[in-house]
Amino acid sequence: MTALVTGAGGGLGRAVAVALAGAGHDVAVHHRSGEDGARVTAAEVEACGRRATTLYADLDVPLAEPAALDAVCTDLLDRCAAALGGPDVVVLSAFPQHVVPWDDLDAAAWDDYHRAGFRPTAALLHAATARMDAGGVVVVVGSVEGLRPAPGHAPYAVAKAALHHLVAAAAQEVGRRGVRVVGVAPGLVDRPGLAADWPDGVARFEAAAALGRPVRPQEVAATVAFLASGVASGIAGTTVTVDAGWSAAPGW
Repeated sequence: MTALVTGAGGGLGRAVAVALAGAGHDVAVHHRSGEDGARVTAAEVEACGRRATTLYADLDVPLAEPAALDAVCTDLLDRCAAALGGPDVVVLSAFPQHVVPWDDLDAAAWDDYHRAGFRPTAALLHAATARMDAGGVVVVVGSVEGLRPAPGHAPYAVAKAALHHLVAAAAQEVGRRGVRVVGVAPGLVDRPGLAADWPDGVARFEAAAALGRPVRPQEVAATVAFLASGVASGIAGTTVTVDAGWSAAPGW
């Protein structure tokens, strides 16, 4: 089995790539920037005894060039197939995230998230499922902010909510061919330096989460690997929340 993981040069994407390697997948490590990070991810995949390749692709294509985006998606999948075969599993984790104050949300700010986030995710999902045989799986990485937005994160939260709906819509379209589309919605994912960089946000998340802590990247990655496996063959069209119990907190 071969998996393609977008945005796998570090962080959650790297954890997902390694988890899939541990589950028996050769892994194509996509990156847009940070080639060195992608090579580190590939080395960790190979340390699991699996093959790896790094694939550069810039999916942030101008809105006026839809054919160019389709071509980039096709080329990425073709290069994955040439290097490793497949892909049988595609994990769509690359997505922009930054704070945009509400007062600054002009049309250009909304376009940024559509162009660089939702649009390439939808285009690559469509291209991947079009060539998958029965048993193929696409896992879309959403966010708990697609369920409950945070201040300053409006375009990110709205785009992630759209991804959750995309999972359901796409699953309906391709499920009869035996191809599954599923999603995972992480909470605040821990990383080195997170508490120092965002002490207030981390403290608020810890206070609300049932487990009293952020989510570990490996916990989200293990969920992705499970959803991509045959054990989860009956799961389609839904997004699984992995948030250390944050969404179980009372809203008052």
